[in-house]
Amino acid sequence: MPRDWGHYFPWPFVGAAVLLAVLIFLTPNLVASVGSPAAGSLATQAELVIDRVVDGNTTHFYVHSLGTVRYDYILVQLDTSVPWPPPPRSALNFTNESYEPSTLESLTSTTANPVAINVTAKYTDASGTQVWYFGTYALDIADGMLTIVPLLPGSSSIPATPVAQLPLTLYLTASPTSEIS
Repeated sequence: MPRDWGHYFPWPFVGAAVLLAVLIFLTPNLVASVGSPAAGSLATQAELVIDRVVDGNTTHFYVHSLGTVRYDYILVQLDTSVPWPPPPRSALNFTNESYEPSTLESLTSTTANPVAINVTAKYTDASGTQVWYFGTYALDIADGMLTIVPLLPGSSSIPATPVAQLPLTLYLTASPTSEIS
């Protein structure tokens, strides 16, 4: 019998093998989708995807979750008569509205430029806990660049993006209440 098992089983390899075995057994349980995810979890996070082709004249807005969840509703409103630079959110007139009840996603598009978009998505989990996702942005496309101005308090600035690098994903702000600050 050899005295030094480390010669046949080096510790770094043993550690890696044990870690790999643990991950093989745990991964299916970590990603398994049993029932609806908890409100406010990563799987329910709503995102707004902005897309436009180079030399195109239509901007597309997609709203959906990071996971595959059904929202109670997704409300998308557009103001197609936004001056630039944009006024405060309270001065905008969101008249073009798309309301999708009990849906996985919403798609809205417009040829208006500049345009403002207001998004609300509501999700309720199996326990009845609710979360709302919000986002309000003004967008302008000029000289091949997309400029986005967030219009909700506390939103961080977004650098200008070349249209050729779209689509662009923005994560909406989560709130446990239906009120926007």
